[in-house]
Amino acid sequence: MFSVRIRVALGLITALLIALVSSTYALADGPWPNDPQGPQARSIADLYWIMFVAAVVVLAIVDGGIIYAGIKFRERPGHVAKQFHGQNFLELTWTIIPTLMVVSFSVLSWQKLDFINNTRSSDVGMVIQAEGSQWTWTFSYPQEERFKLLKGYLQTGEELHIPVGMKVRIELSAKDVIHSFWVPSIGGKKDAVPGRATELWIQADKPGTYKGQCFEFCGDGHADMLITLVAHPQNEYAAWAQQAVKDANVFLDPLTTVGRELFFSLACVGCHTIDKTTARGKVGPNLTHLMSKKSIAGGVLSPVNEENLTRWVSNPPAVKPGTLMPNLGLSQQQVHDIVLFLQTLK
Repeated sequence: MFSVRIRVALGLITALLIALVSSTYALADGPWPNDPQGPQARSIADLYWIMFVAAVVVLAIVDGGIIYAGIKFRERPGHVAKQFHGQNFLELTWTIIPTLMVVSFSVLSWQKLDFINNTRSSDVGMVIQAEGSQWTWTFSYPQEERFKLLKGYLQTGEELHIPVGMKVRIELSAKDVIHSFWVPSIGGKKDAVPGRATELWIQADKPGTYKGQCFEFCGDGHADMLITLVAHPQNEYAAWAQQAVKDANVFLDPLTTVGRELFFSLACVGCHTIDKTTARGKVGPNLTHLMSKKSIAGGVLSPVNEENLTRWVSNPPAVKPGTLMPNLGLSQQQVHDIVLFLQTLK
């Protein structure tokens, strides 16, 4: 039988192994590299598992040999500890085998890198530009007529939309500091460096929403610099693009520009927040997704439509006595212009 000390050590090792195995189930639902949903991520995962299995085998042999030797040849009552020297066969074995492993892994890694870095192949179906800044991503779709707006081309923030089964080249740039683009389930990681052009490619095997984030520490907001990649079925991607362009054009329409400029010139910005704008008020509700709400004025007005918005903006105290939002004395035209702008906040 083993001594108490050895049994305790074996118990701790067993508990550690159980904890490691258990943690894999917790990670299975998250964005991690060993849940490949694209050819590039799958290529990386294949190489990872080859190296992982080899490392486990080496660990078992080395640690197993140490544990065995420590138990078998230890000094104990009636047995003198032994030392062995000059085992040429063993020395050659543990020199040649690791050398062959390192060379093999290097060759495999270069092959995978050649595949991963092939961003200019003829099968690239789309190009998207991704710009990192503290602390958000902006995605531009610059090279296709279907993404053309009244002014420029479509841009989206934080959400990246691609069609399933299409190889997409991502051209990276950064405004301020080094950022890093990484959607673990879809592909590899690449830094976005100020003043330097970098790129990678991604491809999704099936529809879904995949999570990622900046993987280079870039300041206080680094942990919240998230990426949401939405992979649409081929037959639905055109419909998404059409709707996205339509929504963007509404925001750029001269009819809504007047109301937007008026909104930001009044006290509205001191009370309300609209993400990614200078409106940073904390007194009133966040209006970023106003048109997605079921009601306004604390539930007094529902649904959220042009009629109810007009009533509310015209004279809030008349709709909800005691409200902190004052009557700004706007003309009917000013109310109309602001309501047109508010209807773009979806």
